[in-house]
Amino acid sequence: MNPSCEKADAEACTGLGFQHLEGDGITKDEARAAWLFAQGCEFGSMRGCTMAGYVHAEGQGVGVAPDVAASFYARACDGGETTACSNLGLAYVVGLGVPKDPARANALFGQACDQGAVAGCANLGASYSLGRGVKRDQRRAAGLFQRACEAGDTHACYNLGVLHRDGLGMRKDFKQAIMLFERACAADDASACGNLGFMVDDGRGTDRDRDRALALFDKACGLGHPESCFTLGRAYQTGNGRPRDDARAVALLERTLALDPATPSAAEASKALRLAREPVAAEPKP
Repeated sequence: MNPSCEKADAEACTGLGFQHLEGDGITKDEARAAWLFAQGCEFGSMRGCTMAGYVHAEGQGVGVAPDVAASFYARACDGGETTACSNLGLAYVVGLGVPKDPARANALFGQACDQGAVAGCANLGASYSLGRGVKRDQRRAAGLFQRACEAGDTHACYNLGVLHRDGLGMRKDFKQAIMLFERACAADDASACGNLGFMVDDGRGTDRDRDRALALFDKACGLGHPESCFTLGRAYQTGNGRPRDDARAVALLERTLALDPATPSAAEASKALRLAREPVAAEPKP
């Protein structure tokens, strides 16, 4: 063990935990990492408390324990760790380890945002955009997404792009939406790549380009965007922009439903899948 950790050096324990978690110059050992983060937290490292919350939330080296994760996050948040405040807010949004309480979540998001945590601003923006625990206010949401986007939160860039595309809280601006989707897609945001593909396919804010659109759908599908998998699957099934390939179509339609059985195109995907699987009747011999 790191000697400093034995002497209750909180940050040394936490740092050693990161090394074990990532296998950075040391044997990767998630269970050891979880113990070290908890030790660091116990000795007073708020970063250790945040990471102890994270590993319990994700089940890395320990069993998934949302209530334990929330407890660690609360301690870290009280100690000034803004990331922990934002993570605890997300737990209150869905009631994971704590009672569901959107108002409490938004207070935590606001606290994190005010103290410079990008995720706090992005999450609070989502609350205002959805009307989650607050009165819906797209203009305020846009300001929060802008702040988070400029600070490097690419999913906030995507969310801001949606507001520009749909004219929510502002005038529609397809070109601005395209730019924001491109930025988020470059950072492998699945929703951004998929929605960029739909805009390119329709020629909204950019030249219509079926081949580029399908390439974007391919990337988005690989990242987990079900609607992109469906659209690409239909392209292979119908030969619209891609050579007909029933096997590829079936795989993509199956992935659509596996990713999200309740996705908007689920019914169409199921129907297309049945058609793709039906054997073609042989033509009668003369």
